[in-house]
Amino acid sequence: MLQWNDLRVLLAVARAGTLAGAAAALRINATTVGRRLSALEEALAVRLFDRTPDGYALTQAGRDLLAHAERMEHEVQAAERAVTAADQRPAGVVRLATTEMLATRFLVPHLPRLLGRHPQIQLAIATTTRPIVLARGEADITVRLTRPREPDIVAQRLGAIHLALYAARTYLAAHGAPERPEHSLRGHRVVLFAPSRAFDVENSWFAARLGDAQVVLRSDSVSAIYAATLAGLGIALLPVLVASREPELVRLPTGLEAEPRIIWQGVHRDLMKSARVQAVMSFLADVVATEV
Repeated sequence: MLQWNDLRVLLAVARAGTLAGAAAALRINATTVGRRLSALEEALAVRLFDRTPDGYALTQAGRDLLAHAERMEHEVQAAERAVTAADQRPAGVVRLATTEMLATRFLVPHLPRLLGRHPQIQLAIATTTRPIVLARGEADITVRLTRPREPDIVAQRLGAIHLALYAARTYLAAHGAPERPEHSLRGHRVVLFAPSRAFDVENSWFAARLGDAQVVLRSDSVSAIYAATLAGLGIALLPVLVASREPELVRLPTGLEAEPRIIWQGVHRDLMKSARVQAVMSFLADVVATEV
């Protein structure tokens, strides 16, 4: 007889394409995933995946079973959300998915305020750049720089983060300041964001001003870029709210700023009535209103 835990393995492998990826999603080791998948195939007497050099690919039997597994997952998660929403105590675990910079620079410093208001709430923060699917129960709330587009997700704009060019005083002492940073950073070293869709806005703005500047670092971590800039590695585009508080960083004058990034909160509609989720949402809105 099929068990939900077996189908969770099928779903994880199908989505990740590898045992390692599925193991990370399920928070177990890859050997266990492989053993449970083999046991499921043996119990059903059918091969669910083709093992290829590029990973695990669903067979037709696997695709057929996947459709049932997804429907079961939907029902299980709907039941879990209903139970959470029915609990009107501001207590328990609330899972928040956000970025590293938003967590460390905006949210975590204010957590004593949340604990003071609601001492029985435990916040579990996951910092990741990968997309989070709230409908799958991967988090209760998201606070990201992209608007959530999933069905049944309530999106709320919390504020905007303005960006500007900064360099460390040590860098400027060693290399001088760009003569016309609005137009060109020719002859200077720069620290850029990783070449991914998540940073298209920032990279496009920067590309128009690079000239023959030397790119010395690229990263998908805003915190890493901030630390590198502070260390004097080069010129970077940083959140004004954070960089303006650091006396060792100097803002370079540009007439035209990069497009501000919008902070979006997302929560599944079914969780809107949960007391603990509402408490955290209220806290997040207050923090962003205070900071931004």
